[in-house]
Amino acid sequence: MQCTRCAGMRVPEMISEGGTRIMALRCVHCGDIVDQVIARNRTPRRHALPRRPRTPTYASDRSKQNRLVWM
Repeated sequence: MQCTRCAGMRVPEMISEGGTRIMALRCVHCGDIVDQVIARNRTPRRHALPRRPRTPTYASDRSKQNRLVWM
């Protein structure tokens, strides 16, 4: 396989972290490591659904408390 970072050669490697073993690909030239989690995080995400716009706040709660009411 070819490295996306430097176009070098990748080799399979077994990485042990925290008592678990993970299969990954490591580039011989630049040392870039790619496993399933890294590959998933590097893929572009779908666009988020459009959300409703926020309602603007024109005055804070403090100004409402200090306001005098005339009758």
